[in-house]
Amino acid sequence: MKKINKILVLALMGLTLASCNNQANKDADEKAKVETKEEMPAENADKKEETPAEDAKEEDKTMEETEGEVAQPESAKSLPEFKSTDQDGNPFGLEDIAKNDATVINLWFTGCSACIGEMDELNNVADDLKKEDGVDFISMCTDVNYDESTKEAYQRIVKEKKPTYKALAVENDGDMKTYLEGIFVYPTTIVVDNKGNIIGDPVEGTLLEKDQIAKLKENIKMAKESSQKNK
Repeated sequence: MKKINKILVLALMGLTLASCNNQANKDADEKAKVETKEEMPAENADKKEETPAEDAKEEDKTMEETEGEVAQPESAKSLPEFKSTDQDGNPFGLEDIAKNDATVINLWFTGCSACIGEMDELNNVADDLKKEDGVDFISMCTDVNYDESTKEAYQRIVKEKKPTYKALAVENDGDMKTYLEGIFVYPTTIVVDNKGNIIGDPVEGTLLEKDQIAKLKENIKMAKESSQKNK
């Protein structure tokens, strides 16, 4: 009886060892599969691998679809023609921007608390930037002509904040309206060269932080360089 029990125990142990070995081999195979997949280039990991011919075909298709409508880089975009008046009623347009190598434009609207909140400090920022030759600082209120309430709000804000720079009331129509509809963050500050080309990425948010001023000054530098090439 004991002999039979011993045989059964040995048989069970054999089956257990075989099962463990099979599971270990399975785990090793699975591990190797994952590691290989992670090490494979992305194009080889995909089920369908694009050939150079297919890549070229796709590129030609993209070019055909976008011909005549190629998106320009941010630095190649230009400020549209616009009409505006400053706080004293004087007209201002692209011909005035052409007088400077770099014009800083702070975009705001009357219902923007952050825009209004930075105005006390904005005079100091503007005065500091305008010390540099060929640099001007202006602001554009984008909703002045929306209705009578926004006109009154603009006049009240300008009277209270007393900007030392030209605070323009912009007519929001035509190409300028289209451009402004693409501004999603306020305040936003852009820099243009003497041809009205928008240089660098817009500085989104208030200009009260050092890193914001640093971005702005880099755009001013590039705008001045661009204007020199335009002359």
